[in-house]
Amino acid sequence: MKKTLLVVVLLGMSTSVIAGEAHFCGSPEVSALASGRQDVNDSTVFTCGGGVKGTLPELAKQGWKIVQVSDQMASTSQMDPSKATVYSRLIIQKD
Repeated sequence: MKKTLLVVVLLGMSTSVIAGEAHFCGSPEVSALASGRQDVNDSTVFTCGGGVKGTLPELAKQGWKIVQVSDQMASTSQMDPSKATVYSRLIIQKD
């Protein structure tokens, strides 16, 4: 009985170690109409779920893989395009 319980516990622990992890990340928002605005680059800091934060090179060093990149637009006023902001979203994962 004790051996069976030990095997079940060890299998449960190994499954949780194997389980992957994934998060959404976002870059800082900038005005969509700002002149001279910077595109996303290696210095852009992304804030992710799970308390993960860093630039693309930092995230890669931590073992994160970039699964998807997309640009997003947000607006606080649909009537006033000058209030629109843009930002980039990433989906990152670790196996």
